[in-house]
Amino acid sequence: MNQTPDKARPTPRAGIMDIEAYVPGKSTAPAGVAKVHKLSSNENPLGPSPKAIEAAREVAARLDVYPDGTARRL
Repeated sequence: MNQTPDKARPTPRAGIMDIEAYVPGKSTAPAGVAKVHKLSSNENPLGPSPKAIEAAREVAARLDVYPDGTARRL
């Protein structure tokens, strides 16, 4: 197994490791309801839109291209 030397690992700022991990709240479904979608937790029962999927695919094809450092188009 390849070991990374400690000096090569990023070190978080002081206090970062003291932050408690987020634990999502639990919802109890009312009687007769099989599943509750918590919109406040960004749950989407419909999944991503076809337009979002297509946009992600288009961008993914160009992820290996670095941006223009001079920002000429701006």
